[in-house]
Amino acid sequence: MTITPIDLADDATMSQMYAVVGACRQHDRPLFVRPPQAAVIEELRHADPGEKVHLWAIWDGDTMVGVLTAWLFLTDNLTTMWCLVDVHPEHRGRGHGTRGLQVLVDFARANGRTRMVTESHYPADRAEDHPFRMFAERRGFTLAQTEIIRRLELPVAPDLLAQLAHEARAAYQGRYRVESYEEVPPALRPSLCDCMNRLSTDAPSGQIDWEPESLDPQRYQGYLDLDARMGRGRLTAVAVEERSGQVVAYSELLLQPGTSRASQWGTLVRVGHRGHRLGLAVKVANLIALQARHPQRVDVTTGNAHDNPWMVSVNERLGFQPIELGPSFYRDLEPTA
Repeated sequence: MTITPIDLADDATMSQMYAVVGACRQHDRPLFVRPPQAAVIEELRHADPGEKVHLWAIWDGDTMVGVLTAWLFLTDNLTTMWCLVDVHPEHRGRGHGTRGLQVLVDFARANGRTRMVTESHYPADRAEDHPFRMFAERRGFTLAQTEIIRRLELPVAPDLLAQLAHEARAAYQGRYRVESYEEVPPALRPSLCDCMNRLSTDAPSGQIDWEPESLDPQRYQGYLDLDARMGRGRLTAVAVEERSGQVVAYSELLLQPGTSRASQWGTLVRVGHRGHRLGLAVKVANLIALQARHPQRVDVTTGNAHDNPWMVSVNERLGFQPIELGPSFYRDLEPTA
């Protein structure tokens, strides 16, 4: 077995990477939808000033049997590295993951990181003994938080959406306005970025303490440019405070190309603006826009921490149903000699 860095500009190797990672993510997950190869590779190649991705291939002879991925944050959370270990289902149990993880540990230390964070997915009835959890915990990782991944079949009944929108409007009317955009106007982007930067700190994060992120309008524009290159759609619903003209809540749907699924990304209501049904309002606004503008989408997936009853209750009212767990794990790195 050998482990070598992957050149992100090498089309042939990146194609192999996509095949291996896809086989890992789809294994025992009947509802998983894989984005097309071109979109995945374009996203990995995106030059993001806020983080840098590194890839390694695990080889058994001339066959790629695993992929290691590390994200180094460059402008915030500078002591943390996010990482993934993917070993092809047909090549597990041979030590590939263990050796690959050591490569990631060494890389984290070499880059001054003192904490590694990773994630997984497995069925709810295997929460205690799934092999992915066993692998992580036996190698020094601690369960940090468990998200419940839910799926909503579309379309949602228009009467239900109208009822929930009316209910929310009664709580916020006069203080806020709610709008959904395919491209958020530039004037709203600074305060939208401020909201997005608080997602990691204001939403429940289990045993991991995160610093605020450092998204700004220029970096956000880079994501919009990436969307255009990928053919990815984006719906962003915002609640704007009438008095200040600032975004104080948002919800975002990503529409990957080549699939019929929409993915719920961040949803946040700023502290100080809660209690006005804004979380419900922005989610409903986005679903109404999704069904009107993209009727070919057949479902939406989202994840919520088990200790976030406010957002869970919103999703349950909309009809989201649990499909799997999305745990995250962390490992504090012991000092080197």
